[in-house]
Amino acid sequence: MAIADSLASLPFIFPLALIGLLSVIPLIILYMLLPKPFKVSMPSVMFLMKVEESREKIYSSITKIVKDPLFIAQLFVLILLAVAAAGPYILSYDTLSDETTVIIIDGSASMQIGDRFGEAQRDAPRYLSQVNTVILAESIPVIIAENVSAAEAERAIQSLSAKAVTADVGSAMASAANILSAKGGSVYVLSDFTSWDGLNPIEAKNLLGGGLNVTFVPYGTETSNNMAIINGYLEKSNGTYNYHFMVRNYDTGVKSVYANVTTTLPNGTRLVYSPLTVAVPGDSAETFVFKNVSRGTTEIRLVTNDAIESDNYAYVSIPGTQSAEVLYISDANRLPSQIALGLIPELSVKNVDEVPENLSLNYSFVVVNMGDRVLTSAEVDSLHAYVSGGGDLVFVAGAYLEAANQTVNLSKMLPVRINATASSIDGTQIYAIGSDFTSGLDLNSVYMKTYLDAETRNLTATAYPVMTMEGVPIIAYGPYSNGTVFYFGLDDHSGDDAWNNFASFPAFPVFWIRIADYFAGIGDISEYNVKAGTILTLHGDTEVITPDGKITTNRVLYDTVGVYTIGQKKVAVNMYNDKESNTLTPRIDGLENANGGGELPTQYEIKNNLFYIFAILAAIFMILELYLLRKRGDI
Repeated sequence: MAIADSLASLPFIFPLALIGLLSVIPLIILYMLLPKPFKVSMPSVMFLMKVEESREKIYSSITKIVKDPLFIAQLFVLILLAVAAAGPYILSYDTLSDETTVIIIDGSASMQIGDRFGEAQRDAPRYLSQVNTVILAESIPVIIAENVSAAEAERAIQSLSAKAVTADVGSAMASAANILSAKGGSVYVLSDFTSWDGLNPIEAKNLLGGGLNVTFVPYGTETSNNMAIINGYLEKSNGTYNYHFMVRNYDTGVKSVYANVTTTLPNGTRLVYSPLTVAVPGDSAETFVFKNVSRGTTEIRLVTNDAIESDNYAYVSIPGTQSAEVLYISDANRLPSQIALGLIPELSVKNVDEVPENLSLNYSFVVVNMGDRVLTSAEVDSLHAYVSGGGDLVFVAGAYLEAANQTVNLSKMLPVRINATASSIDGTQIYAIGSDFTSGLDLNSVYMKTYLDAETRNLTATAYPVMTMEGVPIIAYGPYSNGTVFYFGLDDHSGDDAWNNFASFPAFPVFWIRIADYFAGIGDISEYNVKAGTILTLHGDTEVITPDGKITTNRVLYDTVGVYTIGQKKVAVNMYNDKESNTLTPRIDGLENANGGGELPTQYEIKNNLFYIFAILAAIFMILELYLLRKRGDI
């Protein structure tokens, strides 16, 4: 009765499978089967005695069956298998929603005011569900955890911190919509809603349409207690650098604070300067100058306890001289690309007119720009050995790269398949597909009268950032052996037979600075001093020392004020963000009426399946049955 009562109280996924319990009836019959009766004459008294005797035999048989361990084992196997097939389970309850949820936390600098970010971290677990994604809204959406449990999501949330950027909340919401596109769900946006990049969050919500429950959770109040470095730049004069920086006071009264200045020289020596006095009238900004900034990294810190800490710091990075060397191989002198590379103060350019027999791997990269002079087999073999050993090689277009002039090794190294030289009377226009090399550069007015007719050859490993409308690759780069080969399809030899007009554009030296930065990690001084929110794509997986610790990545998001170390290169990252530093900015209008739904998560049922427990017990009784049969000698 106890077993029956227990089974009766259990819910089942497939209750019809309990019909299998009827299989115990044939088992009992088999064990109680008596010999076939036959007719016999006997007195009535004897018949009554026989009936009583038969009744005693039946009781004796039942008792004997119940005491038979083999019968017990077989009985339990049948019962347990039938119950397991029915899929028993027990119900439990949790306080989480059964929806999929995306938590978006504003990671902008203004969330540092007071304890806005900390409040958001403490509140976020209230909105978690069974399946959760956590997005930190920075200058780009950063997915911290995707499709994880509530416990994992909470751990991820507690590890976050506000950054020195303006958040693109709208893009983060679009990412959330993409994640929830299949099944729908809830999106909770935890922000101060005072400033943003991209779409207004309310407009972004309207564009998402139905199917999502988007709830805005606001934080923070206005305060005037803030003083910030909102801009800064380096000026080079007579071989020395002066740093100009602008400080804004958001309070109504005059504020006068000290600015501590410390420089770390390239050799590690620290220089501590006398503090600067920074006085700014109420609700205004003043510019100050720190002269003769030494090479290395310099920190300027406003000594004040105010609303935002990140905007009290400014960092300046000036690299040491000639930290990299490049070998430039050409049959001509004073080519625009030579001049562009020579203008980079941290780059030493060595010019030769033929390929050395043994190329040193000490060169950060090698440029080959031979024009019409065809490379010899020995020169190509030397270049091939250099790249195979881990060197980086740049080929500038010229007749020497035509298919008829290529050796086997030269053909293998090039990231494009070159046929012959093509010409266009009207000029062929080029288009930037998109990469760090072409970002912000206007290439629409560049026309090529002559160019190498080339084809793509490895779409998986090779990048093609610049092409013609016909799909002819003009710039291409990718790995070869242990090094990298870069194809620059814009010949810069001048004269009446010039192939194109790119060398006359302001973008030309910028492009070569970016090539130097890509291969040698050096470039214009602006490459060492960037605004928070900037993204840098690296040559490959590289160890980067950030203000928050070491990471290994091929893409760096500069989101924290301080100094980033990438190889030998030190990059100063500054907030410089009047919009985020303005602690008096009111919250977005209409936020109170923007929420639709947004109820806190409710309880839900969890089915804890028990079928595997009954299946395991059935298997144990099967083993016991086999043991008893073997012991009896039946098997």
